[in-house]
Amino acid sequence: MKAAGIACIAIGAAWGMRVNALERRRRRRLLADLRAGLARLSEEIRIARAPLPEALRGLSASCAPDAAAFFRAVADSPAPPAAWLAASDALPLSPPDAQTLRELAPALRGDEQRIRAALELAAARLERSLQDLDKSAPAEARQSAALIFSAAALLAILLF
Repeated sequence: MKAAGIACIAIGAAWGMRVNALERRRRRRLLADLRAGLARLSEEIRIARAPLPEALRGLSASCAPDAAAFFRAVADSPAPPAAWLAASDALPLSPPDAQTLRELAPALRGDEQRIRAALELAAARLERSLQDLDKSAPAEARQSAALIFSAAALLAILLF
């Protein structure tokens, strides 16, 4: 009976580690897709002179589900700045990254140069955030592993 309980606790700890790793991977993929999407959007506006909704629809086809939903929501809206704000609030981003996206909304009404400058600035900020996330990932993984396995060990001690 004790062995089954300890096995269940160990499985729960391993599952917790897996969930944390998947969440970190999802966060990284979202940031990478948003950064790449904003850079491509700037290039589409500059080179192809594509209208914003058309360029956003094209981006949504090549992104992960979270970023694709963001770009699609803005593309399908009759009021892109308002949709940009609403869609950026719905993304699972850190407050600074969400603020970076929210700051783009007013720029969507400007001329081509203003839109491109704002997009490139936001892409650069998201790139820095992505680099910070990559730097902190090993330490975060170690901390979460220590916390999960400490909690599992404490639970095993208390139960048995």
